[in-house]
Amino acid sequence: MGKQIRLIPYLFVILALMQSCAFLGSPRVQAPCDGDFEALFPVIQAADGLEIVGKARLEVGQYRIRGLLRVVYSTQENAARLDFRSSSLFGTIEEDVTVLVGDSIIIFDRESGTYFGNDSARALVEDKMGEKITAQDVLLALLFSFPRCAELRSPAIEYSGAGWRLKAEWRGRRIEMRGERGAGVSELGFRFEGEKSRYGITYGRPVASATVRYPAWIKLSKDAGGAKALFEVNEIKEVTPPASLFEAGGSMGR
Repeated sequence: MGKQIRLIPYLFVILALMQSCAFLGSPRVQAPCDGDFEALFPVIQAADGLEIVGKARLEVGQYRIRGLLRVVYSTQENAARLDFRSSSLFGTIEEDVTVLVGDSIIIFDRESGTYFGNDSARALVEDKMGEKITAQDVLLALLFSFPRCAELRSPAIEYSGAGWRLKAEWRGRRIEMRGERGAGVSELGFRFEGEKSRYGITYGRPVASATVRYPAWIKLSKDAGGAKALFEVNEIKEVTPPASLFEAGGSMGR
């Protein structure tokens, strides 16, 4: 019994060391923005493009809706097509919207037959989201393109073990990105110029795939409230997108 009592102080020392290590973590190391850092971003290796299908939930102000989202991305065009459909319990279509994102943003509301070109589409998004969101913002949020070092102002990069963090100004936004080697991006934060609110995007662990490293889910939220979205991936496959797919009147495919 006496021996066990004498061991107690050593156990407390061990626990204290474990807690301090957990608190301190790996030391943070400053690093330059260069090709080695850019290589940490996930690369889509599909030859032509991807089709990603899943369930989506949206909350913007009083607007709440859920449905199916299909995203088709063309590596050659560096463009994405988002087809969102929702229906009632009885199968009646409530929302049927296509968004084309590339050099610009185009929105086509199939239910009403309304077409929004780049300027009117961006004005519509700004009215609903409260921010001047561009096509590049959307492609970055979907992890289809990434800021290069040449595009960043005042980049600050830190490594901590397998983790990394970037803080910089990009296209008039303050961005912060976190990730891990071999796992891609885990967090992305946007703070638009002149705005106090911040958009935060978190990414699930990559789904198992031989050619694509893409998160199992994507969650978006706004610090000041007013916008939330969740995209849960059900299926990813390589496709060869036809040129007509990136036209507002192109085939829905599903």
